[in-house]
Amino acid sequence: MKNKFIILSILSLFLTSCSISNPLKKESKIIAKDCPQSLILYESRTFDFGDAIVELPTGYGLNCYLIEEEGVVEISTNYSLNVRLKEKEKEIKIYQVNLIIFITDQSKEVKIKEFQFSKDLKIQKEEKNFFVFNFNDKIQIDSDVYNEGIKLFYALN
Repeated sequence: MKNKFIILSILSLFLTSCSISNPLKKESKIIAKDCPQSLILYESRTFDFGDAIVELPTGYGLNCYLIEEEGVVEISTNYSLNVRLKEKEKEIKIYQVNLIIFITDQSKEVKIKEFQFSKDLKIQKEEKNFFVFNFNDKIQIDSDVYNEGIKLFYALN
């Protein structure tokens, strides 16, 4: 009888603790936003390593979300980097590039922020000379700055 009482007590505590919301826990509200204008800087969309060319194609995607609780807008970018070898690789090789995202005001005169993402592109020895690497990176901007209007620029370095 004593064991049943203990089991029922623990079970009832468990059930009530699951159904009562924690007043200290704050839930973030996430709202989809229209993404700003963005473009790849033409002069910096490719990087030549001599034996290979790394290219940032224009087919990238953006998703923008306001995270109300934090007061920031998160911009998620899906993109790929293409590697074109001048000769088929006979050994494993790694090409390292930086994706740079510049954020400016609407007039493009004031650079607000810059983000860099280092990417290691590992080429296996294979019988092909073209490789595609897919990535997703996220940046966050203060919502007040975002609401004033920004533009994004992408480049490789």
